[in-house]
Amino acid sequence: MSKIHDEITILTVTYKSDHLIDQCLANLDKKFKTIVVENSNNKLIKEHLEKRKNTKCILSGSNLGFGSAFNIGAKNINTKYIFHLNPDVFINTDTIHKLYKISKDIENLGIISPIEENKTNIEESKLIEVNHVKGFAMLINNFNCRETNYFDENFFLYLEEIDLCKRLLAINKKIFLTSDIKVKHLGGMSHNPIFSKNMEKQRNWHYMWSLYYFNKKHFGFRIALKSTLRKFISAFLKMVLFYFINKDKFDVYKYRFLGLLNSYLGKKSSFRI
Repeated sequence: MSKIHDEITILTVTYKSDHLIDQCLANLDKKFKTIVVENSNNKLIKEHLEKRKNTKCILSGSNLGFGSAFNIGAKNINTKYIFHLNPDVFINTDTIHKLYKISKDIENLGIISPIEENKTNIEESKLIEVNHVKGFAMLINNFNCRETNYFDENFFLYLEEIDLCKRLLAINKKIFLTSDIKVKHLGGMSHNPIFSKNMEKQRNWHYMWSLYYFNKKHFGFRIALKSTLRKFISAFLKMVLFYFINKDKFDVYKYRFLGLLNSYLGKKSSFRI
């Protein structure tokens, strides 16, 4: 295990995560090189984070989304592995050591991930080969992943990790889940709660945009339209209904409708609040 600090760099992407990032990094060995890509031009958070040993904070300048920000960090990393975690994930160094030990024995590894601690074992086997994993915590073989050019930057939010996994499988790299290694993931809490209402609008817009884009990219126009048209019609009808009776629900369906509409029209995932 003596090579672990030379072979792994920790990477996390933050956006309005000041309330969580210290707790996220608190139990991680400071011998690991750590890169935080902050999706803003917040010089105060950069100054704060870089007081931590072996930690570099890169300011993106604006909110680029997860994939683009990850790619900025990854292109600054030359170690064999990248350990990515969301700021709302809390682990200790032992988790990284366990994933690293398993990864050494896997030929053509793309990604290996733990599961959330509230999930029961999904199979008897502790190491399960899968088609994709969730992106909240991933040990990524950096050298193999470079062949895919990392994340598709057309995605701002949602489905980008599934897209990456599909592209890794296409070049014969393997994706694994470890059902006996569990981590605490708050889920949807990477941002400060005071921004929750606006973030909910943004999530609805981008989930629907990404859903159509992902399906069109991998399965073609007809499948993409078939898999989303009912959602599009439903969002429109519910938007009209809730306009008169519930402003919050009206906003949800309005942004779902607009996300899909913009994706149908071939527009970029440029919506920001």
